[in-house]
Amino acid sequence: MNDYLAILLTILYYVLFLPIYKIAQWIIVVVSPIWFGLHFLLLPFIHLGHFLWQAALLPLNVLAKFETLYVFLGVAGIIGVATGGILYFGIWFLNTALNLQAPEEEPARRTPATYRAERKRKKRAMQGFVKAPAPISMSSSGKETLSSRPRDLLSQTILEEDDSDY
Repeated sequence: MNDYLAILLTILYYVLFLPIYKIAQWIIVVVSPIWFGLHFLLLPFIHLGHFLWQAALLPLNVLAKFETLYVFLGVAGIIGVATGGILYFGIWFLNTALNLQAPEEEPARRTPATYRAERKRKKRAMQGFVKAPAPISMSSSGKETLSSRPRDLLSQTILEEDDSDY
C-alpha cells in the first residue's frame, strides 16, 4: 500500500472517526439509564403488544401448518389440468385426423299434418271416458240434490268385513 495513503487514512481515523466514536460512547453512557428506566416502565405495554401481534398472526400460523397439504393439492391440480388438456387435445386431434366424427342427426320436425293427426288421436282417446256421476244427498227439505263436494276418501263409507268361519 502507498505510504502516503496509509498516513492519510491514519490522520482521518484520528481526526474524524475516533472523536465521533468517543462522543457516541459518552452519549450511550448518559442515555442508557434513561433508556432502561423507560423500557422498564413500558414493559407491560410491550408484552401486550407482543400478545396482540401473536394473536393477529395465529390464523397465519394455522395456515402454515397446512402448507404441505396446500402444495400437494396444488401440484395435483396442476398435473390433473395438464393431463386433462393433453388427453382432450390428443383425442380431438385423432378424431379430426382419422375423420371419426359421428354425423349429427337432426331432430325430427313436426309437420302440421302430424300435429293435426296427433290432436285427433288424443281427442278420440278422451271421448271414451265418461264422467263419474256426482253423489246424491238429501237436502233439509227432503229432496235429492247433487252434492257439490268432491269425491275423495273422506266422503266414502268404509265397509268392514266380518270374519266368519262358516
